[in-house]
Amino acid sequence: QLLIASGKNLLNLAKDASKGAEDSLAIFRRGLAQHRAIQQQVSGLTAEAGRALQSFNIIAKSAREQDRLINEALEAAGGKEVSQDMAKMISEIGNNPAKIGKFVKEAEKATTKDMLYEVWINGLLSSPATHMVNIISNTFTAVLAVGERKLASYLGSEIPTGEASAQLEGMLYGARDGLSLAWHAIKTGEVTDPLQKIELTKQRSISAENLNIAGDLGRAVDYIGEAARLPGRLLTAGDAFFKAVGYRMELNAQAFRQAYSEGLTDDAAGKRIAEIINNPPENIKLSAIDASRYQTFTNELGDYGKGFETLRRKIPILRIVVPFLRTPLNIFKYTFERTPLNIRSKAYRDDIKAGGARAQLARAKLATGSLMMAVSADLAMSGQITGAGPVNRDMKNTLRLDGWQPYSILIGDTYYSYSRLDPTGALLGLAADVTEIAGQVDEATSNEIITAAAISVAQNLASKTYLANLAEFFDAFNNASIDPEANQYTVANYFKRLAGSLVPAGVAAIEREVSPELNYVNSMLDNVKSRIPGFSKDLPPRRNVFGEVVVLQGGIGPDIMSPIYTSKKKNDPVVEEIIRNRVPLTMPPRVISKATGVPGRASVKLTDEQYDRFILLTAGEGLDGYIPLKQAFAEMFASNEYANETDGPQGGKAYEIRKELSAYKQAALSQLLEEFPDLQASLDTEIESVRSRY
Repeated sequence: QLLIASGKNLLNLAKDASKGAEDSLAIFRRGLAQHRAIQQQVSGLTAEAGRALQSFNIIAKSAREQDRLINEALEAAGGKEVSQDMAKMISEIGNNPAKIGKFVKEAEKATTKDMLYEVWINGLLSSPATHMVNIISNTFTAVLAVGERKLASYLGSEIPTGEASAQLEGMLYGARDGLSLAWHAIKTGEVTDPLQKIELTKQRSISAENLNIAGDLGRAVDYIGEAARLPGRLLTAGDAFFKAVGYRMELNAQAFRQAYSEGLTDDAAGKRIAEIINNPPENIKLSAIDASRYQTFTNELGDYGKGFETLRRKIPILRIVVPFLRTPLNIFKYTFERTPLNIRSKAYRDDIKAGGARAQLARAKLATGSLMMAVSADLAMSGQITGAGPVNRDMKNTLRLDGWQPYSILIGDTYYSYSRLDPTGALLGLAADVTEIAGQVDEATSNEIITAAAISVAQNLASKTYLANLAEFFDAFNNASIDPEANQYTVANYFKRLAGSLVPAGVAAIEREVSPELNYVNSMLDNVKSRIPGFSKDLPPRRNVFGEVVVLQGGIGPDIMSPIYTSKKKNDPVVEEIIRNRVPLTMPPRVISKATGVPGRASVKLTDEQYDRFILLTAGEGLDGYIPLKQAFAEMFASNEYANETDGPQGGKAYEIRKELSAYKQAALSQLLEEFPDLQASLDTEIESVRSRY
């Protein structure tokens, strides 16, 4: 009887909700959860009943708080449109409890795709370094908030000077509360806030309930599901901790500001602050919630973000290309608010126009970020901070020969990467990129500087792990559209990297710890093997132009969990001379080609074994009649003839360097064809094939 009554009630709620009113939609979603819970009770599956009944438990407080809770509940459930579409479908079923029950049961059931996506998304988060990034970034953001609040207090009278100290006190109390909330999240998997970094439309897909399995097998499935979701649970726990910190920081600050505005001092002020903290008014509580989300980059998306989220929901493949949306967009917004470009934004102008504390904080954010960027730009000019480096990939790899690495700070003779320490790292990187790009423009005009800034923003964003997949996707298909020979190498490389993501990042981190040597991958299977401990031994090593195996140098602390990669400067005089003349050392080609005497060239792709041998021969190892390439360069650089040549990329010295490398490549290719007769035969066959078409 209860099940039938609930079905009728759900039908009525669906009819109301199908009109699109947000409060009706929220009530409908609660009714949907209740009906599913009753189904579970009737079926004897009671494990999740209590949780389901509380999924959309909106407490009727003030109208403003209730509206926010409704919006957040709808967004966490996939957006307003999802609930409205579901309501329309149920409303069209008619007064048939059996059909309503079947629809609800199927609608709440996760599909195989949902289960695979849950495993994949958690696999992306399984590296310990990812969680260290989250901890370090949120810590920097909390500390920066105190500094910005202190600076803001000097820019007007609305924010008292003691507010930053109140934030610091709130940080300590928030950490205590955060530890309790984090432990609760680890134990139960329950979230303290509907807006999270992990964006899954179906939660707990891998479960006995979803697969309708009972007994020992069902418990085994639940254990497997919990193990698969562990990375996400740990990330949720970290967010719970830092949201508690951010909430209490802002709560203390707002309470202090309120007491100050009332003219209270000493004991009276202390009592008033304690009163507000224990029972915060609506405006202060909502401000504290907003601050906690702002500092953890989980705040609600704007109109453009919601539009893209709708598009991502309608085109499922975009959830693979862009697995995370809310956090990257919020990090970008946070960073942009602290750049000089923010002066032109509507949000900044609105804050300034509003005056008071809003204007003070907006100016403080801009001043803090601009100061950080100015310091970074100054250090970049002296080489102490690096950006993305040269656009030319070969020149970038040449710099790496001397230990250089992008988006790093040079301390002593070691580069320390800051690329993953957003949003602070993004500010440093933007300034370094603008400086590097503008430095390559002679007598740069304002338009060229603006262009440099735009390029720096693009390449800085493309370097981020959370946006790398999207950047590679656009790069692959843009190059595919202009590939004259339709070889589609960039598309193939994109799918190779995507295949590699099937291996959990935590497993790949172990492989990096066990075997820091980089491997050359030539297929999707190779990319998968390169990320699995033990399997990468079957792959050829990745070498530089001198035939040396490329080895990752680790990071600060335990390599497996360090997001700060390091690289020691090698101070190699040969490489330094090549870099000084800005000559990119190109690797031997993977595809060898030869003129055929008619239009068109014959080409053959080398196998892994052949290509590895080609690199070694080019480096002078085993090349008949030649000394090692690096030794040849050293002897050439020591000669009087070379010393008398002109400097620079267009000078005589650069010409001699390129000429020497070209001679080694030609000799290496000739010997390679001798060592691999089948390769010569394949090339001859290809030549005849090209000629036969004319």
